[in-house]
Amino acid sequence: MKNQIKMYSILLTLAVMISSCATVVDLGKLNMISDRNIDSKMDYVLIKNYAGGSAKEIKKALKRTKATTLDAAVDETVRNVAGGEFLKNVKVYGVKKKKVMYLLVEGDVWGVSGNESFRGFKVGDTVQWNELTGTKKGVITGLTDSEKCMVKEEGKENSQSLKYSSITKVNK
Repeated sequence: MKNQIKMYSILLTLAVMISSCATVVDLGKLNMISDRNIDSKMDYVLIKNYAGGSAKEIKKALKRTKATTLDAAVDETVRNVAGGEFLKNVKVYGVKKKKVMYLLVEGDVWGVSGNESFRGFKVGDTVQWNELTGTKKGVITGLTDSEKCMVKEEGKENSQSLKYSSITKVNK
């Protein structure tokens, strides 16, 4: 009797685990996609190659995606690259989680080079942040993604990755 109860509980646990997993479906490939108007007079350049396609980015997107429409999925991918405007060489995936179909988009992000800014920060801005040893000051050397940027601390050679939420812009 105890063995049967154990077996039923194991089978029930496996059934729940299998049913809660997300199912990824390849919905298609597109040459170009945008949810904004593209100005033909602008000189667009490739900003990030194959955005949204790395295993780390897909895993992160699967956890937090709320995009149930294609334009929301495109905006989510483009928004994660500073200066991004539209995507080329696009792959669209559908992820079914708990009877809801979420969309993921990956591809090459194109935009306007030189005017990249993100969350009010841009390359060259002086920022400060707090650490255990006190307040530090540095200059933004790169805008990584929607959560982090690269900052070179004053007096140091190498840049470090910091979250936008932990830094504050400083007037020179």
